Amino acid sequence: MAQNHLKFGTYTPTDPDSDGYQVSFATTSSDKSGRTMRGNMKNAVLFTVEAYNLKWTDIDATVASRILKEVMGKDEFDFYHFNVYTASWETGKFYAANFNAPVISIEDGKEKLSELSFQVTGMNPVL
Repeated sequence: MAQNHLKFGTYTPTDPDSDGYQVSFATTSSDKSGRTMRGNMKNAVLFTVEAYNLKWTDIDATVASRILKEVMGKDEFDFYHFNVYTASWETGKFYAANFNAPVISIEDGKEKLSELSFQVTGMNPVL
């Protein structure tokens, strides 16, 4: 079977680092959720969203620039990814935030970042 790769819209970047694809889920509960006087939890879940922390290290500045142009400053974009919850590859609407891009070389023609990392969060809940 052929290997799948992440995509931002129609752009396929280099694969992130081996530790550069980390999922987190955030669940929002209603205002009626909370603990009773006896300490028992009463929880009313509203929805859960998925987010992926992505990271590339030792990345060429032109590659980082291309990735950033696909995701930065956009209300939403298509993200083809491996969904951990469904255990399948799929495309969903996401937005990006929390960018980090420390530069290690500004030598002309050899511009490089020590890292490009950011978080993409799903526009729609998984639950």
